[in-house]
Amino acid sequence: MRRICRYGPSCSTAGPVPVLFFCLVLAAIVAVSSGFAAARAAGEAERSPHELIPLLRDGGLIIYLRHAATDHRESDSDISDLSRCDLQRNLSDQGRQEAAETDKAIRALGIPIGAVYASPYCRTIDTAGLVFGRYEVLDGLRATFFTDAEETARLAAFLRERLSQPPPAGGNTVLVGHSANLSDVTAIWPRPEGVAHVFRPLGDGGFEHLGRIVPTDWQNLVAKR
Repeated sequence: MRRICRYGPSCSTAGPVPVLFFCLVLAAIVAVSSGFAAARAAGEAERSPHELIPLLRDGGLIIYLRHAATDHRESDSDISDLSRCDLQRNLSDQGRQEAAETDKAIRALGIPIGAVYASPYCRTIDTAGLVFGRYEVLDGLRATFFTDAEETARLAAFLRERLSQPPPAGGNTVLVGHSANLSDVTAIWPRPEGVAHVFRPLGDGGFEHLGRIVPTDWQNLVAKR
């Protein structure tokens, strides 16, 4: 089955796309949008970064962290073997610095971190390692940029379930992933690289988006604690 490049300036079309593909994508968008809208309606308004910190200190939330800033002179030229970092887009010096600062801020703010899961790409693994010092790789978090409709739907279902699972008491679960995956499930495109989106899991595939913290927010949050 041929792969379809779903996002980004390097994407190009290679002929007509089957009508079935559009039907599958449209159905997935409708289902995701309906479920996410219901979750948002059940909760309160989106919080500011400052308002998120006390909630994160209490634990019980899901942090979806997009990988830190990358070197866009590089590209994912071959993802058949994700252990080959030399064939992928990797973290830039800025990304590594921001990841280290995020680590310091999370520690200073007293945010309890439980399980940390990362996509198998090098940039997500490196981000998880720099920020949290530990991680478990989950194939279900791998990027959906080049997946077909069936695989995209499978990965979206995986992420939806993870966003809805309450963490063990006293901690927050972290998912280190990509922009397209979160957009597939929530219609949120996480910008910029390194942004942390915070969710309250509701169980049974439900969740509430509470807000986001961008990399430049962390130092201000520490200064105002």
